[in-house]
Amino acid sequence: MRNEVHSDINKRVEMISFSVLFVIAVVCLLVYIFNGAKKRPDNFPPGPPKLPFWGSLFHLKMENFRYPHKALMSLGKKYKTDVVGFYTGEFLVASCYKYDLVKEVMVREEFSGRPDTVIIRNRGLGRLIGIFFSDGEFWRDQRWFSLRHMRDYGFGRRDSGIEDRAAEEVRGLIEFFTSKPKPCDSDVCVERGIVKMPDVFFGPALNCIHFPLSTRHFDDYRELRTIGKAATNFLQSVDSTGSAITATPWLKYIAPEYFGWNHSFRENEILFKFVRAIIEEHKESYIEGHDRDFIDTYLSEMNYLKKNNITDTSFGEDQLMYTTLDYMFPAPVAIGHTLNFLFAHLINKPEIQVKMQEEIDQVVGRSRLPTIDDRKDLHYIEATLREMIRKDPIVPLGLGRRATKDTTLAGYFIPENTLLLPNIWAMHNDPEFWGDPENFRPERFLDSNGHLVKKDLTLGFGAGKRLCAGETFARNTMFLMVTGIMQNFTLSMPEKEKPPCTDNQVNGITVSIPDYWMKVTPRP
Repeated sequence: MRNEVHSDINKRVEMISFSVLFVIAVVCLLVYIFNGAKKRPDNFPPGPPKLPFWGSLFHLKMENFRYPHKALMSLGKKYKTDVVGFYTGEFLVASCYKYDLVKEVMVREEFSGRPDTVIIRNRGLGRLIGIFFSDGEFWRDQRWFSLRHMRDYGFGRRDSGIEDRAAEEVRGLIEFFTSKPKPCDSDVCVERGIVKMPDVFFGPALNCIHFPLSTRHFDDYRELRTIGKAATNFLQSVDSTGSAITATPWLKYIAPEYFGWNHSFRENEILFKFVRAIIEEHKESYIEGHDRDFIDTYLSEMNYLKKNNITDTSFGEDQLMYTTLDYMFPAPVAIGHTLNFLFAHLINKPEIQVKMQEEIDQVVGRSRLPTIDDRKDLHYIEATLREMIRKDPIVPLGLGRRATKDTTLAGYFIPENTLLLPNIWAMHNDPEFWGDPENFRPERFLDSNGHLVKKDLTLGFGAGKRLCAGETFARNTMFLMVTGIMQNFTLSMPEKEKPPCTDNQVNGITVSIPDYWMKVTPRP
């Protein structure tokens, strides 16, 4: 009997002890969460609290589950601030959405760094390499060299060779749109005049950028479409906030497929294999003193350094591959997806197509293709392209910046290594700045005489030293493609197909709308 009483007492003591320990543990956890939620540097921009593991990502998801750029604008209004401060895991992040602040982040030297994240390291096979995702002296040396010599081959300026290549691609598109589809093109055309967007533009865009890079012209557009898809998929494997995989890299061991780790790695491999093959071909056919393109010029620089026993250098074959890749993969994404958005708007607003066609007929006529020389006289066309860049910027939060030292923004303290996300989408859709940003209205870029206003206030290509190196190339190439197509075709949807909705977007570092089939009807 005594043994039973003692046993019962012991059990009760154990239960009470367990309960007390449990309560203590819960209290400690709550204190930890509470203290962590309040944690932020003095005078850091206001924003949502920090929670364990993912920081403030929960709050972004609750604000807008699909689109971080919209969530951040909403948080700015909720906290009544033009600069929102929050955490991605342990990373400090600040985001702004007013024009002056967005531009300030883009142009200031102390905001020119790049974030060092697990996805970027994965992309660089463990290193910060190339020109997109590197910074400091390494980046400055490589960017200066690549821009200097890409210009030698026509990139970033007026050049008859690049313009002739683009015109050739436009003529090829016109022929493709009016011809019976071949079996090898069934992924982008199953019926004459019915083409898949944006894939049909991946090949032409890549052929244009490879003129200065490698002087290659690829006849197999299927391969180029694969490269365009891989570039798109990589940029949409995570978003600009870094997503959960950046905040908690150990997720790559638990659910690598779900959080984008495997996805980004697979797409990288497709791109690497393609670029490696081009560089190997150049190494085999390279003749010293007879540079044909940028890759040859880079190989010449490597040979010079080797001959002079200069080993302390940022130049190397891996850097050549990543630099080539960094100039190449934005072309199908920037051009393809911008045209994807643009043509969706034109299908939904056929009256804009009519105005574009009337202007082309008046200025250029129908006997020749428009050229870059016609840009200054095609005011409505230029206004429409600007409006496209404004309405749906394909990189809504830009490529993340990193503060390289302690500084301030709008009076708030920004510690070194803070990630900066300039909310380009929010700035482009700010009613206080644009009046009616929800409307696709090219006229906002025209004066009372119908002439293009000189100052372009859009920031889709960035600003400052991190300004997109391919802006001139992209704008010129899109101009030639759009004018060539609008001169010869009217765009609509195939029968029984619903017009594409530009508000239904696929999220990532770059955004797009789901692929759709477009009908191109020859103009009478």
